[in-house]
Amino acid sequence: MNNLYLIGLPGSGKTTIGRRLAAHYGRAFRDLDADIVTQAGRTVPEIFAAEGEAGFRQREADALRAVAARSGPPLVLATGGGTPCFHDNLDVLHRTGFTLWLDVPLPELVRRLVRGSGTRPLLAATAAQESPEAALFEQLARTLAARERFYSQARLRHSGAATVAAITAALAEAGFSPTST
Repeated sequence: MNNLYLIGLPGSGKTTIGRRLAAHYGRAFRDLDADIVTQAGRTVPEIFAAEGEAGFRQREADALRAVAARSGPPLVLATGGGTPCFHDNLDVLHRTGFTLWLDVPLPELVRRLVRGSGTRPLLAATAAQESPEAALFEQLARTLAARERFYSQARLRHSGAATVAAITAALAEAGFSPTST
């Protein structure tokens, strides 16, 4: 199966770009966090509050494996920011599809996230800081430092313009075939 998996930090555009790429390639789009929320009947912050990060990460691994094992045409999947970093999920991603790291500069991520950081469990504490932008930047820098060794194993790292044309050209150059099953 040649699914297209988008990985990267929160706010990198995995869902937004994923939807656009799915439309471009004529594929279904799924968001792993949305799958988890539907299956759990609770929001991501509620899952974190009730089960902690470990409980959420187990749900995430189970949901990823369900997507990867399904039959049907390839799809585009927006993963959660930490998905490739736990429970050997990166191996699952590599075995069942093509991984694309949306690498967005930290200042741009801060700009995108500063208003909505309270809705993301691992960033929520930054919203209450005296300088939320600085706290968010520091949190994202720590998160990237911890996750970069996983993200860097993606088949393609895209840090250029986040347009469908630019990304599809980069995907084609990296050997991604949208018609492979």
